[in-house]
Amino acid sequence: MSVPERPGRAEWRLSRAEAIAREIERKIIEASLPDGSRLGTKEDLRQEYGVAVGTVNEAVRLLEMRGVVSAKPGPGGGLFALRTPGHVRVNHLILGLRENGEASAQCLAVRDALEEPILMDAAVHRTDEDLADLRRLLERMDERRGDAAGFLRANWAVHRRIAEITPNAVLRVIYTTMLDMIENEIEEVSSDALFTASKTFRIHVALVDAVESQDSARVRRAVRRHSPPTSVIN
Repeated sequence: MSVPERPGRAEWRLSRAEAIAREIERKIIEASLPDGSRLGTKEDLRQEYGVAVGTVNEAVRLLEMRGVVSAKPGPGGGLFALRTPGHVRVNHLILGLRENGEASAQCLAVRDALEEPILMDAAVHRTDEDLADLRRLLERMDERRGDAAGFLRANWAVHRRIAEITPNAVLRVIYTTMLDMIENEIEEVSSDALFTASKTFRIHVALVDAVESQDSARVRRAVRRHSPPTSVIN
């Protein structure tokens, strides 16, 4: 990967540093690198990405702040992967967590399993007031497309409001508890290169449209689009 330099533009250097930091973070997560895995030296990164020393230093600083790598000087030193906090993925959003991500991933899997019964109940019992609230929450989600953390919070606010509609208190409590548990562990949210806010937004508009339609087949299609069986965590 080569990121072209434009000397004299500090804002562009910072943007490239952020892109490199996210790419390194993505590699660590996708390869499931164990704690302490050596990633190479800063010079290795400089040559790999074709950027200046200052850009590499800024990328490393960002990664250290996020708890993704540690930098060790001297012979045998370099950059080393950290697996704390843990990470889980939600639709190409990367959640940095206080603790190991396994329990949080399990909570999200349970939430996904409950998505269809929650949506089905919402379609049966929704009121005009419910729909008006959901449309307002979608507007808020749309406004936060440029902010990964804000977009995720707005996304889950839509899901919480849908869950409020069901008269099944047990179903509602289990579903929202899963969201509470993962949200309480989140320390930071970033996105990978494949994240598309507009696509995710359209998927959630389709969920609300399906609830409004009260058509069970349409609800099932919307749920499958939101949480396809092949996804790791949606």
